Amino acid sequence: MQHHSVSGHRYSSFITLLQLAIAVLGIWFILHSWVDARAEGQRVLQQQNQLLMRETLVALSHTAGYLLENDQLEGLSQLTQHIAENPFLHDVVVYDANGVRLSWSEATTAARLLYRPDQPLPLIPMVQEIRVNNQLLGYIKLSLLHDQSLFPGYRYWQQLMQQMLGLLLLTGAVTMLLKRSFYRLNQRYRRIPPPA
Repeated sequence: MQHHSVSGHRYSSFITLLQLAIAVLGIWFILHSWVDARAEGQRVLQQQNQLLMRETLVALSHTAGYLLENDQLEGLSQLTQHIAENPFLHDVVVYDANGVRLSWSEATTAARLLYRPDQPLPLIPMVQEIRVNNQLLGYIKLSLLHDQSLFPGYRYWQQLMQQMLGLLLLTGAVTMLLKRSFYRLNQRYRRIPPPA
């Protein structure tokens, strides 16, 4: 009889340890999935921002092409300064077809300084040809700030991920409370003597 009791106790301990291990693995999996989803969301936001900026750059190259074709260098300078006011951008430069700078924003410095590895600002260079009727008139280059807080929708994404984490934690707490409640109900049910 005592042997049966010890065997039952060992089995119960094994089941408890197995449940604990599954719970720990489950928590790890949920948190790991949350971190992956957050990173993937930030990557998608970054790609969308770069795509939007690329489309904007193409449109700006058409405007710059018109100004270059009509020798409106003053208008080109105004366009460059206007583009540089965009909070997503660090600097803007317009070159002619030979690579000579025609117009540039105040923050412009040499590329070897702007994009060196120890540069404190995370910059992404983007270049677009300026063409009119398939004739190359020049290039427009800008430096996109790789600052996630500037991305459209970034704050909303951050709030959404925080809410998801809060819901996961709340789900865990509710699960623990339900388990304790069911355990107590089960214990009470076992204590009630069957009707005679």
